[in-house]
Amino acid sequence: MIAIIKTEFQKIKRYHILLIGLIGMFCSPLLQLFSQMVMNEELRDPDFHFASLIDAVIWGNTQIFMPVLFTLTGGYLINREYTDDTLKNILTVPVSFRKFLAGKLAAIGLLSVLFGIYSLIVTWIVSVLARLPDINAAEFLYGLLRMIPLSVLIYVIVLPVIAFCSRRPGLFMTGSVLSFIAGYCVLFFKRGLLRDIYPFTAALTLIGFDTSSYTGAPDKGSLPLAVLSLGCMLLVSMILVYTAKVPEAAGKRKTPKKHAGSLRPAQRARVRSDTNYSIS
Repeated sequence: MIAIIKTEFQKIKRYHILLIGLIGMFCSPLLQLFSQMVMNEELRDPDFHFASLIDAVIWGNTQIFMPVLFTLTGGYLINREYTDDTLKNILTVPVSFRKFLAGKLAAIGLLSVLFGIYSLIVTWIVSVLARLPDINAAEFLYGLLRMIPLSVLIYVIVLPVIAFCSRRPGLFMTGSVLSFIAGYCVLFFKRGLLRDIYPFTAALTLIGFDTSSYTGAPDKGSLPLAVLSLGCMLLVSMILVYTAKVPEAAGKRKTPKKHAGSLRPAQRARVRSDTNYSIS
């Protein structure tokens, strides 16, 4: 398992999807700061400081950036095994497809945590450039203690989507769209049982995030129901990995096609004469 994770990180460095993920996470604090700057005077927070930007980034990451980028990155890394036609070669070594997929997903989970840490560092840089007040180590550490668990929880939420989309080449793009829709729907679950069990609001409940200023929900949610919700997502992921089978596309080898029409007239005449000679 450790060898698979190390190998995946060596391959990730060569893929452009890593740059897309870094740019996407960099856009999160920029978008939150820009939204605050263009807001009307009566709606703008007069005491917008470093901690406020961290809270806004946590909300934006939960709603849009993390679900989409985690699914897109994870699905792309698995899909490359199909497009590069390397999956059938990997499976010739003594490792099962389930173990291979579990190692892939573990590497993607570690990458998701690194994305969360990177997002907080970028938030600090944007705060310094924007000269926001109250930039200190205590707020940074507090944000880090929430951003890392949030990265893990969001990854657990989109993990069933990544695991399911790994069963067919090219399906990860559809999974990214589904993750985006699911993350955006966090706006519609403000109170009651649905707010407690909806995975994205459950993740915010577990990290102690106050959603009242973003959704208008006065309650903070139920911790037991939040744990149950995320536990169900993890259980579904484990079932999908356990029942995963080698895709049919991995077992098909590409056979070169002979195009007779590509031969020149002299070559076709030579082939015809050789055929007649063998028949005679």
